Amino acid sequence: GTLQSTTIPPFTMPPSIASSEHEPPSIISAGIFSSQAMSNNCSNDNDLLSLFLRSNANAPRLDSSAWDFLTLRDLYQLRSVSKSTFSALEMVEYNRCRDGKDYLVPFPAFPAILGTTEDIKNSAGLFTHQLASLRAMIRAENNNTSFGALRGGILGDAPGLGKTITMLALIANTSGLRPVEPKEFWDSDSIDEHWKLMRTNPVFRQEILRAMRPFRDSHLYHYLAKEVSPPYTDDRFPTLASFEQFVNVTLRRVVPQSQLDLFRRNVIAFKAGLDKRNRRFFSNEKGKRMIFERNLIPCSTTLIVVPDALLEHWAEQIRRHVNLGVFAEFGGSHGVVYIDGVGDLSTARFPLNHSQMSLPSSHDLMSFQIVVVPFARIQQQHSHARKRRAEDAIDLSGDSESYTSSSPLLQLRWFRIVVDEGHELGGNDASSAVTMFINGMGAERRWVMSGTPTTGDEDRVDFTAKGLDQLQRLLFFLRHESYGTLPETMERRGRAKGNKEQAKSAWEARVKKPFLKKQSDGRKELYQVLDEVMVMHKKEDIGLPKPIFKQSEVSVPVPPDIQSAMIDAVLSKDCDTTSILSKIGISDRHQMLSRAFHAGGSTLFDALVSEYLRTDSFQTLVDEAQANFIIDGIKRERLELEDRGGAILDGTTAPITAATDPTRFSENWIDRRPIKAVVYSNSHNNLLDVAEYLYESFDSSQIAEMMESRIEQMSYELGRFRHGYKEGKNCPICGAWNEYTGSKLTSCSNRLVEVEDMEDNTYLIEPERIIRAVGQVEFNSSNNRVVGRHGNPVEMDRLQGAPLTKYGLSQKHWRVGDRLCIDSRDPHPLLRKRWSEEKWAAYGSAKCVELAESDGYEGKDNYLGPLPNDEDESSREVMV
Repeated sequence: GTLQSTTIPPFTMPPSIASSEHEPPSIISAGIFSSQAMSNNCSNDNDLLSLFLRSNANAPRLDSSAWDFLTLRDLYQLRSVSKSTFSALEMVEYNRCRDGKDYLVPFPAFPAILGTTEDIKNSAGLFTHQLASLRAMIRAENNNTSFGALRGGILGDAPGLGKTITMLALIANTSGLRPVEPKEFWDSDSIDEHWKLMRTNPVFRQEILRAMRPFRDSHLYHYLAKEVSPPYTDDRFPTLASFEQFVNVTLRRVVPQSQLDLFRRNVIAFKAGLDKRNRRFFSNEKGKRMIFERNLIPCSTTLIVVPDALLEHWAEQIRRHVNLGVFAEFGGSHGVVYIDGVGDLSTARFPLNHSQMSLPSSHDLMSFQIVVVPFARIQQQHSHARKRRAEDAIDLSGDSESYTSSSPLLQLRWFRIVVDEGHELGGNDASSAVTMFINGMGAERRWVMSGTPTTGDEDRVDFTAKGLDQLQRLLFFLRHESYGTLPETMERRGRAKGNKEQAKSAWEARVKKPFLKKQSDGRKELYQVLDEVMVMHKKEDIGLPKPIFKQSEVSVPVPPDIQSAMIDAVLSKDCDTTSILSKIGISDRHQMLSRAFHAGGSTLFDALVSEYLRTDSFQTLVDEAQANFIIDGIKRERLELEDRGGAILDGTTAPITAATDPTRFSENWIDRRPIKAVVYSNSHNNLLDVAEYLYESFDSSQIAEMMESRIEQMSYELGRFRHGYKEGKNCPICGAWNEYTGSKLTSCSNRLVEVEDMEDNTYLIEPERIIRAVGQVEFNSSNNRVVGRHGNPVEMDRLQGAPLTKYGLSQKHWRVGDRLCIDSRDPHPLLRKRWSEEKWAAYGSAKCVELAESDGYEGKDNYLGPLPNDEDESSREVMV
């Protein structure tokens, strides 16, 4: 056909790749597009769709409304009959790079990426380093497209360089593609020959019925079993293909598609068993992988596995920066992204309210473009998979592992698997639950994302060896042909272990040992492997502006009495050294300072100062000064914010960061974002000491501690810092609010405390409301309290050294009759506002109270009713 010059906004194609002088290039832009926009801008005479469908100039032209029936997947899979047109469409121009230049990228570029209304308003686009990473990633996925080839690698861009958006752009670029189907590993003539013998032999009836197992619950099973059981005395099923077609046609409207897929896999295994000449092929690694993955259900879905604490990060990034409507099959944005524990992203609310949802079926999962699951789900699925064995597949090789699995994640042959913070795979032993499960999943392409470098030190052999072992485990996940191996589920456990050891031995012989010995062969081989799998930018590589550091110094004077003791020690010739050192607080360092006392003068003074600065008492002064500096800065900024009208917490009117909406930062714009501070230190102990002073100046609800070692344990505090309140989910049993920490929740983990106040009101409170327990000193200082009638003071010994303010953190501290000081505000800064008495009455609170009274308030019956309302005071004393 003839490609006529035409303009079809918003597509553009660079003139440099026009196919010939006689075929001026169609203008096809790699930006965001929609079917509606195309139908509005395409002329009836020059419809891009016609280029794909017509074979000559006289072919009938389709109405432009045909675009309304095309999805991005259709567009990608359509092929032009014109070779020159097809060649011209292979590369298109990306004209939204942040440096203002245009770049050639593979068709269809990165549709929908940075294409939300907000992104378009801000003229958002990919950065040059992201396009460079994408070029390398696309090349890594397409260097060798044969089945079983290494297709993927490690995206190791430094933190903050946009790895999430880069990976989403790669996913968008391959939207609609499916994995390369493994070749048929049987000889058709051999199968036909054996089928002719089988169809007349009643002995093979059991083999046929085993293939029919997925349909045992169907009402047509007995009819089919009778129809397909050999021997066939008539002309039924002359070939195995005719048998398979008969079953599919009979049941396709009767049974779920998943059962038909199980049947298809059983037939594949059946064919493999008929072709005896391929037994040797099945014994090698590639053959085992081929038969394993051919038994999986191929899909065009990318599975993203993330740490539990990053699940919301991915959901938020996709929601904010991907125009899901481009990928939706039926309009809107439904059915594109599935977030585990939340469901379809198009209906999710933020912050996410996770629930203990079971995974959808494999057929439901494969309908999504992207599926995001946390490590916790992987661990759960691994536990379930070990308990159950699939029964619906034929294992002709005699292996103990079945080709199918009870887990939907193992039933699919994913187009791509991405593991965020993937260094965890290398850091864990290959036999760990999460690592083993992820390695066992089938996929054509595999990527590890990690901004955490694998480091080594040539002078520390053990440290370097550990880093090299970590890298080899990542190559195992990536299926590196030389230093990786097959998943355990594809073969017998013993043989799988042998193959793992074989890959590990090859790595040690060619890379690890020579590298540790500083031999050039080991270094060269390591470089070659890294060059093959690594895509990485450091911040220094891309010329980012250097961060601005403002150094502040806080003066911490030595107390006057300590200074006097030091001066006396220097001036006095016959001083009592023991007494002097005791005054300074360094009496245990007498022997260490004996030479300094003998020298006297400035030598002694410097030594005394140096030793005092190392004491805990001076470090306490330093911690207090640092904390006061932080506290004064926050309070000062908050006072200035109040002068500007106070904080705006609504994200629609106050951007989270200065980069969120530059248009708001005009001369008249007033910054009223909330004041928050991040306090960090290289020493964990420093933070603990400073935190104590922060708690004295701020309400505990305003402080989020993120000092745990594992990131999933920090998710609750990260949520508090980000949103200002706890993230969590409703208890599936009682409806109570539970903080989300990424761990499995099968029942309510909340504890409620029944209390009685001075006015004889009885009600339930959450432990977060407990400000402190009332100790003996505070209890005795009040004339209004009577032991027993108004509760009892809490003994310090029971708290095992913890302060009275930590009483609410552990239920082991609680005793009936304890006197507490509680926060009775409603809503509380960390808790949702309670229902009104009227709403509770409609819910059935009267019955709850009746049941509670009948069991003497010792059972599970009660209700979380409203708190006594006293606007004059936010705290009150109660008795447990």
